[in-house]
Amino acid sequence: MMKTTIVGAGYAGLNTYYTLGREAEIISDRDYFIFYTAYLRNLLNLGKNRYTSNLRFVRKTTIKDFDLKGKWIKTKEGTEINAENLVLAVGCDRNEQINFIRKLLEKEKISLSIENEEEYLAIQLAFYLRKIGKDVSYCGNMLSSLGEKVSNAIIESMNNKKIKIMENCEDILPPCKPPHPFEFFPVNEFLQYKGVYIIGDLIKGFPKVGELAMRTGIYVGKRIRKNLNLPFKPVFINIIDTGDYAIHIRSDKLWGGNYESVKKSRLRAFMKRFIEKYYVYRKGKMGILYYL
Repeated sequence: MMKTTIVGAGYAGLNTYYTLGREAEIISDRDYFIFYTAYLRNLLNLGKNRYTSNLRFVRKTTIKDFDLKGKWIKTKEGTEINAENLVLAVGCDRNEQINFIRKLLEKEKISLSIENEEEYLAIQLAFYLRKIGKDVSYCGNMLSSLGEKVSNAIIESMNNKKIKIMENCEDILPPCKPPHPFEFFPVNEFLQYKGVYIIGDLIKGFPKVGELAMRTGIYVGKRIRKNLNLPFKPVFINIIDTGDYAIHIRSDKLWGGNYESVKKSRLRAFMKRFIEKYYVYRKGKMGILYYL
């Protein structure tokens, strides 16, 4: 197998590494996995579960430069690393979002919105803020790009939880940003750009959903290991916790498909709590949840 270097130890990078049977090196500026779904609940004092796992197999360093054509990266120490297969999976910098949420907690009346493909995150945040007693309004298209069933389920649940739906909001959740020196990249059907694999949150236009990022990592790992020639088929899968039940969304309509499924139940709220513990325990490995 040709040498594979994976940059990033988040949802996507870790699942590429696990799928390759660890026949690759993984480089990151942190040697631990953080599961942001669980972290958000901790941040809002809705749970006290662990949300990080140590990663002893990660080579910890900071990337200062890279070249897609040459397939090399350069570390802060000045070391240049070349690879036949270069996988960029550095994810998003969420520090600005985290600071924004901390400031929201100081307010009693919140009018929330977001202006990018992370609307699912803003919707989940609205439900969580309502659960802790905030007066919440929301502005947005209610995930209409995923289908009418999805948006109707969101609207109905917001009405049930007394989250007001408005046209103008002042609390705009900032987008996550690619860490320096990277950017969001367009990709082809094989998740490549200029011969380099781009996966997870770095894919331009893709929702920044952990479940989707993991699937991109597994796909690229299989493509490298088995010389897989089938294109990647994205699907949006997410569970939104409304407080006492959850909305389980599956849809490929964002990518021109016809599949749309929405299921609501208390059981799915418990499922989300299980997933939070599962991924931390498994150090970000998707495992059997790939098939759920």
